[in-house]
Amino acid sequence: MVPLEQAARKLGAWCWAERRCFEVLGGWVRDEPDPVRKAMLAEHSRHHAWRADRWAEVLPRTYVGSMDELVAPPADADVFEALAGIGGSAQRLTAHYHVLYPELVSAYRASPDLMSPVSDAPALRAIRIIVGDATHDLAGAELVSPRPPGGISGLDRVAQLHDAVAKVQVRATKSRGITTALLCWGS
Repeated sequence: MVPLEQAARKLGAWCWAERRCFEVLGGWVRDEPDPVRKAMLAEHSRHHAWRADRWAEVLPRTYVGSMDELVAPPADADVFEALAGIGGSAQRLTAHYHVLYPELVSAYRASPDLMSPVSDAPALRAIRIIVGDATHDLAGAELVSPRPPGGISGLDRVAQLHDAVAKVQVRATKSRGITTALLCWGS
């Protein structure tokens, strides 16, 4: 089990990440020329906001700190800024749905092993609901924006984002206990 304060900071970081995804995808809606992709981005943007609200609901603010203290940019917030800076519909969708967001959902999936079924029950329930919702969005995105057949090597900004995410995970693997990175819990 992880200490309450560290778990609260991780949940707060996830809330921040979902809020940032809401902002980024929402910003892409106006630039997207394809009506199917535009509708998907608008819908998924709202889903990110909904998931951020679920994380906010389970933050142990009474015991740890205020919402402003907990919902703050994590150590790896730069990967979300890199995502926001990507241009072009295909690169944007590939970066979000095939690089960054699957890693965040994987972190959600890994977290129950580090939580207490008694004291962390609300957060564990939120994880189950959020993972199901996010997995549904990822599956829907695969239909609209499948993984490029040649991989991401030809998509420079996406490849840079992929490398940034990989560096976050290497740093987290080298750290002990919970890392401040939101894309993984650490070793």
